[in-house]
Amino acid sequence: MSVSAAMAVAELSHSFTKTHLHSSQISFKSTRLVNHCHCAFRPFPQIRSTTISCSVATTEVKAPVIEQAEDPKNKSECFGVFCLTYDLKAEEETKTWKKLINVAVSGAAGMISNHLLFKLASGEVFGPDQPIALKLLGSERSFHALEGVAMELEDSLFPLLREVSIGINPYDVFQDVEWALLIGAKPRGPGMERADLLDINGQIFAEQGRALNAVASCNVKVIVVGNPCNTNALICLKNAPKIPAKNFHALTRLDENRAKCQLALKAGVFYDKVSNVTIWGNHSTTQVPDFLNARINGLPVIEVTKDRKWLEVEFTEKVQKRGGVLIKKWGRSSAASTAVSIADAIRSLVTPTPEGDWFSSGVYTNGNPYGIAEDIVFSMPCRSKGDGDYEFVNNVIFDDYLLERITKTEAELLAEKRCVAHLIGEGVAFCDIPEDTMLPGEM
Repeated sequence: MSVSAAMAVAELSHSFTKTHLHSSQISFKSTRLVNHCHCAFRPFPQIRSTTISCSVATTEVKAPVIEQAEDPKNKSECFGVFCLTYDLKAEEETKTWKKLINVAVSGAAGMISNHLLFKLASGEVFGPDQPIALKLLGSERSFHALEGVAMELEDSLFPLLREVSIGINPYDVFQDVEWALLIGAKPRGPGMERADLLDINGQIFAEQGRALNAVASCNVKVIVVGNPCNTNALICLKNAPKIPAKNFHALTRLDENRAKCQLALKAGVFYDKVSNVTIWGNHSTTQVPDFLNARINGLPVIEVTKDRKWLEVEFTEKVQKRGGVLIKKWGRSSAASTAVSIADAIRSLVTPTPEGDWFSSGVYTNGNPYGIAEDIVFSMPCRSKGDGDYEFVNNVIFDDYLLERITKTEAELLAEKRCVAHLIGEGVAFCDIPEDTMLPGEM
């Protein structure tokens, strides 16, 4: 998906709040308090140019400990009420909650994040018993906007949201994260060649991959949204060798959702009757919305919608170009629906896939059963047991039409890979992308 503002680009300097979880106790370290909140916990006193360490246990309150002042350029940030410390076992309601999870979001001051963060904080995505810490990555330019986002999260009073931290250094923001949602990327400017965008954003995702490799949880799940998301995901995973390549995803769920909508409209049913929809390949206009394996009310789409020409031409083009039509109507690229699709993509990994169904995700191709070239990130049908992992689907069928289009999108991804060879340790880059198939929202 496209990102609406260049300020969503994660710059690789300065610092961020470090949070630590010790058994049931969560503690923060901060050098600046941005806001105060009147609540049951005592707020920190404001002390300029100092570091404050505080811990609130079940039965005691410890006085703040004043340490030596830090360089202002290396300030860490927690926010208002989130700078307090909680014992989750102290409240009856929280005793049945799961262990707190750390979720990092890059491009956190952008429009997509503005919709997504509140879904994450509410429990809509990870569940009503899953406390969450949000670690928000922005840029130096967007830091004040990050503070505004944190203020809105604070004012929303989400019980499950126990920590919010903001920063501009991925090596700090990604510390111990179990999920990394990489939304921030540079938008395509006027006259910018696709190869240039691949290089510019590729450098961002190479650095973020190195940061995840250095400080994130060893089993962190990564969803890459910033475009070109397939190749950015490949760059990220290649720069994070300690993290299983299988843990990296490129977001193609919005394309799947759009395909379901169009099939439902054609069949005259509600979209929850549409299942088994796959988006094959790249998140570009070469993507392949698969109607051959899709089902409506359990029946093959080609039996319900007998207009094969509509499926091959109008349906396919509507899905591929939906973002461009939206921009003409709305004046900007999709943000809310992108956020919804990110939430859908996460839920597909943390809840068991319904029997007989599957979902689409751009994943690493090694070991795939479809004959897709290995060592690229390619959208394919997946199933999950709800443990954050996934497996490929075996019972899919192909015809000449589907294979021809899969081959085209595969060739494009291989060309993109050659274009970023210098960022994935494969020598000198060589760009031979045959045509510009960037989605309209990326322009």
